[in-house]
Amino acid sequence: MTRHATPPFVVRIVVGLTCALASTPTDAQGRQLAFHAEYTVAVKDTASHLFHVTATFSQLHQPRLELALPAWTPGWYTIENYAKNVLRFTVTDGAGTRLRAPLSHAQTWSIDTRGSDRVTAEFDYSATVSAVNQAKVTSTYAFFTGTQLFLEPVGHRSAPATVRFVVPSGWRIATALRDTPDSTVYTAIDYDALVDAPTMLGTFDVYRFDVDGTPHFFVQKSVAPIPVDIVAAATAKFALMVRTARAIFGSLPYEKYLVFSLPDTAESHADGALEHLNSYVGAEGPMVGLPSPNTHEFFHVWNVKRIRPAEMWPYDYARPNETPSLWVSEGITSYYGPLLWYRSFGGDSVLLRSVDGSANLIELTEARRYISPSDASISTWLGYDTPVAFSISYYAQGAVLGALLDLSILHDTHGRRGLDDVMRALYRQFYQKGKGFTPDDMRRTVTAVAGRDYADFFRRYVTGVDVPPFNIIFGYAGFERSEVGYLGIFGQPTPQGYRIGGMVPGGAAALAGLKRGDIIVSGDGMPMKAGAAGMGAGTPGQRVNYVVLRGGKELPVTATLATRLVLRAVRPESTSPEQRLVRERWLARSVPIPAPR
Repeated sequence: MTRHATPPFVVRIVVGLTCALASTPTDAQGRQLAFHAEYTVAVKDTASHLFHVTATFSQLHQPRLELALPAWTPGWYTIENYAKNVLRFTVTDGAGTRLRAPLSHAQTWSIDTRGSDRVTAEFDYSATVSAVNQAKVTSTYAFFTGTQLFLEPVGHRSAPATVRFVVPSGWRIATALRDTPDSTVYTAIDYDALVDAPTMLGTFDVYRFDVDGTPHFFVQKSVAPIPVDIVAAATAKFALMVRTARAIFGSLPYEKYLVFSLPDTAESHADGALEHLNSYVGAEGPMVGLPSPNTHEFFHVWNVKRIRPAEMWPYDYARPNETPSLWVSEGITSYYGPLLWYRSFGGDSVLLRSVDGSANLIELTEARRYISPSDASISTWLGYDTPVAFSISYYAQGAVLGALLDLSILHDTHGRRGLDDVMRALYRQFYQKGKGFTPDDMRRTVTAVAGRDYADFFRRYVTGVDVPPFNIIFGYAGFERSEVGYLGIFGQPTPQGYRIGGMVPGGAAALAGLKRGDIIVSGDGMPMKAGAAGMGAGTPGQRVNYVVLRGGKELPVTATLATRLVLRAVRPESTSPEQRLVRERWLARSVPIPAPR
């Protein structure tokens, strides 16, 4: 692929400032059309980090209109109260007369329309935080997601919307909103699509590639020019991942797809990446090259953005949307992330390490004995991106349950069906019928696909805290979990050794006095590597003498390795034909064709 300076979709160069919104649209006979929302987003002041937003609502036939600003962004499960960034909020009628707009709720303004069929709200928005769920204005770029800037006309969520951008001369526009012939105007089919669309304005690079005729874009500010061959390799890799995911569901559910990389590192807890209907946003700081395919965020195109819990259908943007099914939306997506990577690029160790790591994380977390996956899903709102006193990751719980369900269904159906069939059924029976799924719907769908009742599985391992029968279910594919010695750390390799980023509470490293930030130089005289440090080496109970670099000084530390179970394949000659069949289907690189019902 080649780098496109001005691709026909999404990205345009804007010369000069754009004038205000056009008048309310009319049909061929001059009659005004139905209710419509029109927004202008202007980069008002880069030095003061301000957007200016104008929202005009036409064809009103109601004495009172409520306008609400979301309090959170779907996918990042924490209340942000975006209205705290609003300045100088005013409302006028069609004649320009100012209307009273008292608050009826913390982020909702109630307007007496005085019979006017047109109401315009205006405000400045202070955009000072670089994060995947925040907005920022700088001298070279501006970024926001619709949840921060777009007022909801309460009662009109299904109405279409038009957005016009006003930006400094020479700035580009990259947005997940729909394109129009006007290079500064975009549309959304309804309010939910409007607020789920990230937008980047400014000076940045854009790399386009097509997958079966559908345009995809990387949007980022590159540290240095990226060679054409590197661009070609990166876009080809991403395209392969797209095709692999598409094969599960049969088609791509979007007209275009964008990967936004924020130019700055996150300035809040909201780092990492965040999914949207036809895009995702990463906060990894200045980019050298193009990002690797984020299989987790991309699978969210289907699971959570479309296959969605009933408690989030529709979203309530004013308050926490508590659901017991995030172990499906986020956890099963965490299973499909490495599964998609394996199917796309090979190397079953990536998949096995991920499943094994999630299983061990659960077993090493005391809270597993008290908090079920469904309870962990609901309680995420207590501290999604901040520590809480006692918790367990429904990402890890759901990833393990996804693997166990996949293997169990493959076993039940003699390899004819698996978790792919469950996801396809959820997509058809719920998203395509315009509704969300309930916990009972999930259980019934698994039961129907597997051909046997899964009520006990869900009672014990989803809403209950029983430990799943790992060895039995992994054994369906000829895998077993064996004991190895475990230091209990995670982090990253450096030229000096392995830097500790975190430790298992009460684990071998913690008991030995190791600390976060320590660099392990060697163990029993051998240079320390990532696998030996964190994933298991030696035998349980073995004493290992480490050399640790702390504060520029080397010091000796002796640790007694704890026990960890590692997932390993049983030798083929020791497995049955049924086990070999399940393993073959589970580790198939291509997506199997659904079996006839």
